[in-house]
Amino acid sequence: MARAALAAVATAGGVLLLPGGALAQGRAQPPAPQSSRGRLAVTGCAGQPISAIVVFTAPPFIDKVPRALEWARAAVRAAHRTTDPKVIRRFLLLKEGEPCNQIRRAESERLLRAQPYLVDARIRVYDDEHGGVRLEVETRDDYSLITALAVRETAPVMRAIRVGDGNLLGEGMRGSVLWRDGGAYRDVVGVDFTDYQFGGSRNELRLMARQMERGQVVRGEVIRPFYTDLQRLAWVANAGGTHELAQFFRPGLPLTTLPARRGHGNVGVLGRIGAVGRLRLLGASLSHEREVFGRTPQLITRAGLVPDTFGVVIPAYRNQDVVRLNALLGVRAIRFVPVQGFDALTGAQDVRVGVQAGMMAGQALAVPGSADRDRFLSATLYAGVGGAKSFLGVQANGEGRYDLAGRAWDNLVGSGRLAWYFRPAVKQTTVLQAEWGGGWQMRVPFQLSLADRDGGILGHQRSNQPGARRVVLRGEQRLVIPTRLNVADVGLAVFAEGGRLWRDETVPYSMDTPWRGVAGVSLLAAVPPRSRRLWRMDVAVPLGGDPRRGVQLRFTNLDRSRVFWQDPLDIRLARERTAPASLFQWP
Repeated sequence: MARAALAAVATAGGVLLLPGGALAQGRAQPPAPQSSRGRLAVTGCAGQPISAIVVFTAPPFIDKVPRALEWARAAVRAAHRTTDPKVIRRFLLLKEGEPCNQIRRAESERLLRAQPYLVDARIRVYDDEHGGVRLEVETRDDYSLITALAVRETAPVMRAIRVGDGNLLGEGMRGSVLWRDGGAYRDVVGVDFTDYQFGGSRNELRLMARQMERGQVVRGEVIRPFYTDLQRLAWVANAGGTHELAQFFRPGLPLTTLPARRGHGNVGVLGRIGAVGRLRLLGASLSHEREVFGRTPQLITRAGLVPDTFGVVIPAYRNQDVVRLNALLGVRAIRFVPVQGFDALTGAQDVRVGVQAGMMAGQALAVPGSADRDRFLSATLYAGVGGAKSFLGVQANGEGRYDLAGRAWDNLVGSGRLAWYFRPAVKQTTVLQAEWGGGWQMRVPFQLSLADRDGGILGHQRSNQPGARRVVLRGEQRLVIPTRLNVADVGLAVFAEGGRLWRDETVPYSMDTPWRGVAGVSLLAAVPPRSRRLWRMDVAVPLGGDPRRGVQLRFTNLDRSRVFWQDPLDIRLARERTAPASLFQWP
C-alpha cells in the first residue's frame, strides 16, 4: 500500500513511477513541494522578498464523487494530462528573489483565470519565517477532451465528427480535427490549432485550415495581445485567405450564391505610454486586403450547384486590392473585478470596470499591384461599471472606408452589445442585453437575418427574411440547483428574445420586418464544477409571425467569459480582415 500511495502522489505532481519504483524520466526528481495550507496566509504583498514560488496543478474532478460514478471520473482523469507547472509559471509576473508586489500578484492570478483550459487559479502568500514570503500558485484544470458527433437515421448514419483536446499534453495547446459529410458536394475536412504560449512566452499562435463543401479557408496568426497594463509591447502578424460562396436569402425564392475570394495580411505593433491603470497605446501596422467577386449567381441544390435562372439580378460588387499603412491608437483606464456566475453558471471571471478605446486609421499606398486608393477607419469603445452583484457593460465597434476616387464613404459596418448582470443571491443571476449590428453603403456581399446562430434568435433558424440592420433584445433568469454529486454544476433558466430587421438599398433583398419573439426554458450545466464552459439545452417556442418559424431544440457548449463581445459570423464576413481588434479587446 505504501508503494501505491507513493505512486499516486507522484503521478498527481507530474512524475510517473513505473513498477519497481523506477522513474519514467530516467533520472532522480526532487521531492514534491509541500503545501502551506492550514497556515495563516499573509494579507498581501508589501515588498517582502520572494523566497520561493511553488506551483500546484490539479486535474478536473478533484472532489469526492458517489461510488457509482467513480469509474467515470477515473476514465476522464486517465484520458486527461494535467497542466505542466512550467506552463503556469510563464503567466506569472513575479520571480523568486524579487520584491513581492500586490499588483503583479493580482494580475498574474487574473491572467491564469482567463486561460480556457483552467477552471480557476489562486495565488496565496505565506510568511517563510525568514523575513520573506512564499508564493503558492494553485490551479485546477478544466475538462479538456473535445468530442462532437452528429448522426441520422438514414445512410450514411454518421453525419459529422470532431475530436481533439483543449490542453494537449498539458502544454496549454488546443487542437482538433473535423469531418462532415458533404452530400452532393465535397466533405468538410479541417484542422484547428492554438498554442497559448507560443515560443515559451505569453504569445498565441492560431492556425486553421478547412476544406468546405464549396470552398476552403486558411488562416494563421501570431499575436502578443495587450494582456496587462504591466507589459510594454503588443504585436500581431497574420495572413489568410478564403474561397467561398457568398449566400443571399430571398423570400419566396431559393438561396442564391456568388463566388467570392478574399485574401489578407497584416503586421503591427503597439507600445505603452503612461502609468499602469491609466495609459495610452501607440503603434502602426502594414496591411494588405484583396477581394474578388464572381458575376454569375448559382443555386445550391441537393444535386449540386446549378445556374440561377430566376432572373433576379445580384449587384456587381467591385473587386479590391489595397495596401495600407495604418496608425494604431488606444487609451485604457480600467481595473478588473473578479465575479462569479455572470457568463458562466458558477465559474469565476474578471470583468473590466472603466473605459477602453482603440482606433485604426489607414492610408492606401501606391505600390505595384495595388489598384485601390482609399482611407480606412476602424474603432472600438468599451465601458463598464459595477461589481460582483450588479454590472453594466457596453461595447461598440465600427469601421468605414473613404473612396478617394468617388469622394464618398462606403462599407460602413457597426455592431455592439449592452448588457446588465444582476446577481442578488449566490444561486440567482439575471441577464438583460441588447445586441445590434448593421451595414450602410455596402460594397461587399452582406445580409443579416434572425437565423444567424449567434446574432439571431432561437426558433427562427429557417427564416429567409434578410435585412441590412438588426437589433436583438434578450433576457434570462438563471437558477443554480444544489447538488452533491461533485460531477457538475446544474441550473435552470427561463429566457425571452425578440428581434427585428431594417432594409438598406445597398443590401440585396433586404426588408423591414416586424418584431419577432421567442420564449423558452433551458437546462444548464458546468462540467466539471465551476467550469466557465456553459453547456445548454434550450427549448424555444417562437411568438412572432415569421412563416418559417418553428419550435427549436438546441444544444451548445461555449465559454463566453473571456471576451465581452464578439461579432456574429454574418457581421464578421463583411468586415476588413486586417483590423487588429484582438490587440485591443483581450481579455
